[in-house]
Amino acid sequence: MSTEPSDAKWTPMTSGQQTGSPRCVSCGHQVTRQFARVFGDNRDVVHACPECSTYREMKTSDFIPKERR
Repeated sequence: MSTEPSDAKWTPMTSGQQTGSPRCVSCGHQVTRQFARVFGDNRDVVHACPECSTYREMKTSDFIPKERR
């Protein structure tokens, strides 16, 4: 471990920066990759999540644009 001062500063991520986890397109809520595989479109993009929709709506996929299905 070095005791020399470093010029690099640690900065926490702001809420606007992307993480590796997928997010809901509608509300921005973070979801798991498995949720994206099950409830997302063919590209695993989540258009609705439990925060902004019901499971019945997510199951029918009526909220996904036709060109994305």
